[in-house]
Amino acid sequence: MTTMININLLPKQFSKRSGGFSLGKHGVYTIIAAIGVLLMFGAVSGWQLYKMDELEGQMQIARARTAQLQKDIQLVDALMDIKAKITDRLEAVERLDRHRSAWVRILEDLSKDVPDFIWLSHFTELKQPKPANDSTAAARPTTLAEIKPAEIEGFSFTLNALASFMIKLMRSDYFDNIDLVTTEEFTFGKQKAYNFKLSCNVHYLSDEELEKIYSQKESDSNSNIN
Repeated sequence: MTTMININLLPKQFSKRSGGFSLGKHGVYTIIAAIGVLLMFGAVSGWQLYKMDELEGQMQIARARTAQLQKDIQLVDALMDIKAKITDRLEAVERLDRHRSAWVRILEDLSKDVPDFIWLSHFTELKQPKPANDSTAAARPTTLAEIKPAEIEGFSFTLNALASFMIKLMRSDYFDNIDLVTTEEFTFGKQKAYNFKLSCNVHYLSDEELEKIYSQKESDSNSNIN
């Protein structure tokens, strides 16, 4: 009878074990480390999702505030525009009231100076720039008449009519420093015409100032006769 003896010369960790699969200590540690990493990533992801939700809520609040501020800005701009228009109208009314009688005489004089083949479209009083040094302006002697720059726009069928109009303005007591700013030729139907713009100074003469001017003219006329 023959007896067989099996000798296993492999190390213990490589020896086959019957009845299951063995990971060993290193395998268990690896699995535990992997589970820990997964838990850590899950916690970080959850925290990031929470912060993103919080930021989204803050962004919605900021958008709502921006929209409200935009409405407020539009309202303020509209109110400023209304204020500017009211201020301009009040200034216009104040100027008309301050020179009420002078304006009547100025427009009457202007209408008399308009020759044939001339018609006016705009008469605009220009705003004077404020002097840089108010004390210097206050130190200058004030004249009796208030003088303001202005522009006169209109149309003329002939250049001779335009020249005649400018000469009449130069001879007026209410206008001086007459200058032709622009002139542009155009066709009006079949007729050639000219669109012009004049610059000038307007004198707002009161009754007393007119009386002094007329008295001075009369005195000069009498002295010339003598």
